Amino acid sequence: MNEFVSFFTNILNFSGKASRKEFIIPLVVILILSIILGGVIGGVVGTILSIIILISSISISVRRLHDCGHSGLWVLLYLIPIVNLILLIYLCVKPGK
Repeated sequence: MNEFVSFFTNILNFSGKASRKEFIIPLVVILILSIILGGVIGGVVGTILSIIILISSISISVRRLHDCGHSGLWVLLYLIPIVNLILLIYLCVKPGK
């Protein structure tokens, strides 16, 4: 559970490294929570939560890329459809250095 807490405490930390465990656990928990909560949380609160989760996800992705030995700018590949899924799978399975 420390990985999930670390996910939100390092929201604006784009330096350093993140292990596979630190990358996968928060993303899976957020996916499950978003499926369960679905459309229950909406409006301003839902928008604010979405922005916080987006920034945190980009931050953890940059740190995971650093752990794999790549530049954080590779996170821009998330903007390309299909390539974003390939990058996500790559980050989940690639061992760190």
